[in-house]
Amino acid sequence: MAKENSALGVLAGETRDYVNLAIDEVKLKTTRGLSTALGQILSWLIIIAVLSLVLGLLSLALLQWINGLVGSPWGTLIVAAVFGLALLILFLNRQKLFRDMFVKLFIDVFYDTDDDEQ
Repeated sequence: MAKENSALGVLAGETRDYVNLAIDEVKLKTTRGLSTALGQILSWLIIIAVLSLVLGLLSLALLQWINGLVGSPWGTLIVAAVFGLALLILFLNRQKLFRDMFVKLFIDVFYDTDDDEQ
């Protein structure tokens, strides 16, 4: 009887260790996934900010050039129409451009099968 209690105690201890290791693994995978996702989102935000600055400066140069060619109010309207058209294209493709991209990112990060095979 004492031998059974000893074996059950060892089994309970090993089960407890296994559960603790499984919890630690989940914590590590979650931390890795969140840091990867946030890193990618932050890098996209930086790229968008720089691209916005460059686009703003280019549009200002284009505006001044067109205003010199056709006159002040018409050049402004032409540049505004170009940006309106670009906004319309982005709006019509918003699901494919943005939502699907982030869904794929989160699936790749949180359901990474390469780590499970090791």
